[in-house]
Amino acid sequence: MKTIDRQAVIIVHGMGEQRPMDTLRSFVEGIKWQMEQNDPTEVKAKVRSKPDSIGDIYETVRLSLESNHQAGRPITDFYEFYWAHNMRGTKFSQMGTWLTQVIFRRVSRIPAQLQRIWWTVWGIFILASVASLACTHWLHVPGWFKPVAAVLGGAFFSMIWGSIGSFVKSSFLNSLGDVARYMTPEPDNIAERSHIRQQGITFLRKMHNISNRTKPDRIIVVAHSLGTAVAYDLLRLLWTEQNTVYTTPPPGNQQPMLDAVNVFARQPLTITPNYGAFADAQHNLWEEAQSLGNPWLVTDFITLGAALNAIDYFMVNKVSVSKLIEQRELPVCPPETDQNDHNIFYREYLPATDAGKNRKGINVLNHGALFAMTRWTNIFYTSDFVGGPMQRIFGLGVRDIAVKRKSLWCYPGGHTDYWAGGKNNEALKAIVEALKLS
Repeated sequence: MKTIDRQAVIIVHGMGEQRPMDTLRSFVEGIKWQMEQNDPTEVKAKVRSKPDSIGDIYETVRLSLESNHQAGRPITDFYEFYWAHNMRGTKFSQMGTWLTQVIFRRVSRIPAQLQRIWWTVWGIFILASVASLACTHWLHVPGWFKPVAAVLGGAFFSMIWGSIGSFVKSSFLNSLGDVARYMTPEPDNIAERSHIRQQGITFLRKMHNISNRTKPDRIIVVAHSLGTAVAYDLLRLLWTEQNTVYTTPPPGNQQPMLDAVNVFARQPLTITPNYGAFADAQHNLWEEAQSLGNPWLVTDFITLGAALNAIDYFMVNKVSVSKLIEQRELPVCPPETDQNDHNIFYREYLPATDAGKNRKGINVLNHGALFAMTRWTNIFYTSDFVGGPMQRIFGLGVRDIAVKRKSLWCYPGGHTDYWAGGKNNEALKAIVEALKLS
């Protein structure tokens, strides 16, 4: 078993005009609170704020949680990948393609948790249209009252319009607009998408290449809302740089942990009743890869209130999601097996050790097999229409955890409350369990 002396948690915030460190500080506070409830010895562990040399802006810092030997938890560093500054000044014109393909779609093609929003939007539109027609046809205003009605109506309309404008900008353009711009590869959005990905890949590379004592032995990526799509992109892109990097041939030419995960990939239906065994197999494969010199450090991916669960609804692309999965552009869990040999790996050879002779062979995971050794936990409130089950698209190897919660019909109840410390927050308990910090 690989010894973990230091670990890092990377937070990827969600949509909207997020301020640097707001998500990270509240997340760490919530996690620390829950850990103290689970183990009173965690009360003594202090959180320190230290300079962050990983991010590309000076607004973020690293929050470092002291180790707790009694709980068996090593030093845990918390980082934030901040990307909101790349999504400034969203305009309605930049959402045109997305709105056309998303709103004007049959309700049967919309994920279940989003259908209530579809019905609400169209219901309000139809009712407003009917009411307007009725008023126009039936309402008779006395002549002497028309000037008064005009003044009062104008003032009332101005007040309502101002409120609506403010609401639309803050709740629609600054939030849903981020989803539209990130999910739509239109020319107006390409620069923002590229900046976010380039900065994120650079961030993850730096985390993997830390050369001093703050280098983590494992990394956990936690993402919220639209940040889940951002984090997913970063992981899949970085994986293609590291999936074939090995320095040591396997002893006896055997890779038993790789074979174990391959069996699950061939028979995904066996995962559901044996999820614990599958998760263990993923982690064991990661340890095996580490022993052979593979640099990949991300052991866990945790998604909260994930917009990613409805990628087939939000993403504007002429190629279907199922086709992208088949082509290995979108990694799933467990990984898709090859149609010919039914494996998730292929044979690669390490550089020759003696003038081109005695090349050592090794089986390496293909570029779509990210989640062969990275566990994926998806947590969502049943009241949160932004989040939802991930297995529907990404496979039976994703551990979906639905937390029951009630809210208004068209309000995403609890969407920003996943890590709020407090009594009976089952989502927070699930997050701490998924982090596996001890």
